[in-house]
Amino acid sequence: MKKQMLHRPYIAVRTDSGRISYGGDQSWLSTAEERSFGCGLIGAADILRYLRGKQELEKPAKGTGFLTEALQSVAAFAGTAVGKQEYLEEVETLGKEFRIRGKLGITGFGLARRMNRVFRRERLPYRAKWSIGRRRLEKRLPEMLEADIPVLLSVGPGFFHKGQSLALYRRKEDGRYERVNSMRDHYVTVTGQLRAESVQGIEAGEVLLRISSWGEEFYIRFDEYMDHVKKYDNFLFSSILYIRRRG
Repeated sequence: MKKQMLHRPYIAVRTDSGRISYGGDQSWLSTAEERSFGCGLIGAADILRYLRGKQELEKPAKGTGFLTEALQSVAAFAGTAVGKQEYLEEVETLGKEFRIRGKLGITGFGLARRMNRVFRRERLPYRAKWSIGRRRLEKRLPEMLEADIPVLLSVGPGFFHKGQSLALYRRKEDGRYERVNSMRDHYVTVTGQLRAESVQGIEAGEVLLRISSWGEEFYIRFDEYMDHVKKYDNFLFSSILYIRRRG
């Protein structure tokens, strides 16, 4: 497996303190319900923002095969942090369609349906569906990264295994990966897939997923994720939103 990353910097938001986030953070949302169950909304908002920018960069100038001056400007500032207020206004508008329904949040099927509605309205050349099955997940996740499309991945609720959660890791300056948190019943956005080097705590060659969650960069051990789904959940609730380009 080769290292696969998104081709451009991921969504960055400048917070009130001046910190630059790695993707959106559901704790910024306005209601308690959204802050608790808004991970799907944040993931959808970030992916749509990324794909809109990608689409603009790929538009050729009329009569040429090159970017216009305006689009070159967009390209030059790809990855520049957006202000938190501007970001939240965009999410609030999107939230009218991506309604959060209590503790269920938004199901994978609901996310696919709403994303396709936005794709059609904005004439974005993509199609989304909720992917089910281990083999499909293993194939489609790297396929999307190769196509420069962020991957919304879920860690299901594990209805009959309430005490179980999946570890989150952070890469330290010395290259080691340290477990810093865990999660369950949550959507994250995958922005890269890589093989670990020989460092303490992670075996050399192990596949890691780089993710955005709560506005921060973390890593998931892919085999650990697969084992977690097999033991404590299933591939109906724990899977990916498969987005592909039409045509």
